[in-house]
Amino acid sequence: MSSDPRNTSGPDPEVDFTQPMTFSYMVGLYLAVNAIRDLFLLIEGPDCTYMKTQFVQGNHDWFSTLTTVSGRHRIANTALHPDHLSGSREEQLRAQLSRMARDPDVPALALTSMPMAFVTGADYERLVRDVAEESGKPIIQIPGKSLSGDWLDGYEEALLALASQIDLSGGSPAPDTVAIVGYLYDRNEADHSANITELRRTLEALGLRLATVWLSGESFARLRDVRDAGTIISLPYARRAARRLARQTGARLIELPVPFGLGATERWVREIGAALGREAKAEAFIERELQRIVPRLEWVVPFLFQNRRMGYVGEPHLVAGLREQLEMLGAELSTVIVTNRERHARHLPEDMGDAKVLVAPKMKTMLRHIMSLTGEDELHLLITHNMGIIGDVPILEFGFPSHFRHALYERPFLGFSGALAFVDSMATAMRMREVELAVREMREAGIGRLVP
Repeated sequence: MSSDPRNTSGPDPEVDFTQPMTFSYMVGLYLAVNAIRDLFLLIEGPDCTYMKTQFVQGNHDWFSTLTTVSGRHRIANTALHPDHLSGSREEQLRAQLSRMARDPDVPALALTSMPMAFVTGADYERLVRDVAEESGKPIIQIPGKSLSGDWLDGYEEALLALASQIDLSGGSPAPDTVAIVGYLYDRNEADHSANITELRRTLEALGLRLATVWLSGESFARLRDVRDAGTIISLPYARRAARRLARQTGARLIELPVPFGLGATERWVREIGAALGREAKAEAFIERELQRIVPRLEWVVPFLFQNRRMGYVGEPHLVAGLREQLEMLGAELSTVIVTNRERHARHLPEDMGDAKVLVAPKMKTMLRHIMSLTGEDELHLLITHNMGIIGDVPILEFGFPSHFRHALYERPFLGFSGALAFVDSMATAMRMREVELAVREMREAGIGRLVP
């Protein structure tokens, strides 16, 4: 918009004033709580915080337990009103926190706050410490940073708070035991449980035991198993938490990208094998897996994927693996839209080639871009989360949030088995698009009207 006060022509039509195409920091906290099956969260904030559970439960995750018909929700709030901010709230907050902690069905509890409460300077650390000592239960204080982060930040901060405050005493780190810290377990459906199974299978092929995965839908108590890991494998959704845990336990730290796609998975296995002196086992496993998978791609590569243009809308940590996988299939990743804050875009590959890249677009900008993908720029497939389902392009819904595509049986997307399953999903989406277009042409030609 022009800064000239004499300009009365209204807003610049090129400036996008619509909402950002991402979810809030608090939704990321909900995802973390959702990924620890018996953790409860108390939010110092208004009652509307309860409504944010709909972004997870019933839409993205059909097996979420954040809320329940009994009313004993795992997400609770203090129903804070602006009128309450002028006086001390600590006694009321302590009373509600204590009441939740005394509940025998609450084995672990977390406390966070909305910005309207956080800025008033309540001593949350002292409250958490006092109630934890009184109840004998673990209580984690998660910083309320809703105004300075998106959902990836919220998930990361939750894991960092856990790593900083969880009791890790009594561990016995073993050299052949590993833990994975920073897995994005965004729903309790069988795509993610299958990913955990696939990662465990991969590590066991190298002679390693997987102690725990932060996070993986397990109980709060199982998080302490990280203390027995001689090695922590750090994934990009919680780097700081992994570093903190490694410092506390003395474990070796290996920072790796997400094993998404055949190429990324090969390197993932090789780097772990090299770091832990298991190179021969790593190479043998890679060879077996490629012999199993590559022949199954013989038909789809030349007849379906070669010379096809693909697009991606979602979080940034999967872009590198997806791009490499598509190139391996003979396709091109021609459009990338990262719907997270710009600070997360540093995880994109430095050289994106000829791909058109948008980072943190607002709604109208993203809508315009996707709707413009016609003619020479037309996509043969758009891999996107729910918010990118726009326009007349073939779609594979994938990532957070996914409202229409769910997993009721074991179907991974990481590791070697996940790479094959994801190629299968892309191929099915592309062929179904062919069916859709054929049916549309038949209708336009009036063929259906000829049938009595």
